Amino acid sequence: MAKSFRKGVKSPIAFIFIAVLFSITTVSAQTPQAALLASPALKGAHIGIAVYNESTQQWVDKYQSDHYFTPASNTKIQSCYLGMKYLTDSIPGWQFAENKDSIFLMPLGDPSFLHPDFAYQPVADLIKTTKKKIVLCLPSEPDNFASFGRGWAWDDYAEDYQPERNRLNIYGNVVTVAKQGEGVSLSPNYFTKKQILPSSYTVWSREKLSNQFYAKPDTIKDSIQQVPFITDNKYALVKALIEDSLRPKKSIAIQTGWTQPSASIIKTVPTDSLLKIMMNRSDNFFAEQVLLMTSQKLLGKLDDAALIDTILKTDFSVFPQKPEWADGSGLSRFNLTTPENYIALLKKMENEFSIERIKAIFAQGGKGTLSAYYKDISGVLYAKTGTLGNQIALSGYIITNKGTRLLFSVLVANHVSPRTYPVRHAVEEYLTAIMNAN
Repeated sequence: MAKSFRKGVKSPIAFIFIAVLFSITTVSAQTPQAALLASPALKGAHIGIAVYNESTQQWVDKYQSDHYFTPASNTKIQSCYLGMKYLTDSIPGWQFAENKDSIFLMPLGDPSFLHPDFAYQPVADLIKTTKKKIVLCLPSEPDNFASFGRGWAWDDYAEDYQPERNRLNIYGNVVTVAKQGEGVSLSPNYFTKKQILPSSYTVWSREKLSNQFYAKPDTIKDSIQQVPFITDNKYALVKALIEDSLRPKKSIAIQTGWTQPSASIIKTVPTDSLLKIMMNRSDNFFAEQVLLMTSQKLLGKLDDAALIDTILKTDFSVFPQKPEWADGSGLSRFNLTTPENYIALLKKMENEFSIERIKAIFAQGGKGTLSAYYKDISGVLYAKTGTLGNQIALSGYIITNKGTRLLFSVLVANHVSPRTYPVRHAVEEYLTAIMNAN
């Protein structure tokens, strides 16, 4: 009996050893997709994956790749394509004409006018130096777009990532609050006239229905804050801002319609310079204005819905699944698309533009919005991030050390992680494994 008992003891131990060994082998052999889907940070979330090997023209990995997700700022890839294709080498910013007495200017949606990111200001220089009367022209037919995009969150009106859209933009349509000693300064200075500036530097916000800015008691580490102001599509506010900032030699007039027999276009900043900032900083304002400027170029008016309808029937008819497309930036939760659509768009961009141009515009791993990710990888990643509450996205290109070019899109919906870092890190581990295998 004792001998039989000792044999019985050895058998469970051997079984446990084999089971553990099998478990280790199974984990080590787990595919990148399985590891991503099993990530605790993504528990309960919906995940879509599409990875395409451009070098072999074959799919590397797919999971729910034809399912719809909210792409957040991946929507800017669509806007980037429009800017690269339709806005020429420099932004077509203003329609211009002059006679012996006056200069006529029709703004075309340019976001760079008196924007601190751009030193080149041809229209501002013209306004400051001319001795002629400046006439700002409104279109004869009203534009068809709203200050906020369809589906934007109304209660984000005072957040720096949601400036209003307009035909005539100035200072990025935000007030910049900067720390000055222990106090603050406001730019443009025009808004200081109606403010009682506090003696200490705290968080700033704005009344919902007026350009009344105020300080809150909360402390803040950032030395610069930006708060959107309410724009005016009849130009009255911008006229006041221009006169206060640029001090033209004569007062500015406003008229409806273009009365001159001819016109030329004033080009402003290089298009790719603006697109690079848009993609690396995920600038919502620039993305929205790129959409509107493309509408002006193709349709002769600012009409975001009409432009989207046109592009879906033409350039983006290559999408395998018809998307829901609401805005230029991705702020709207009405946007819905699929990973396969992004692969089709990335392919289209490669076919129409050089990969070197794309790489110069997209954010690179370890830089911009990707500064915390993909720093030490066996290759180079160029991509666009996307973030909304409980949604993250990443789509772009990978160039491996082996010379393989991969196109990828990973969209995650409805994650409940309290922070986005664990979710993004899980995606980083997945893409790193894919990169190493190719």
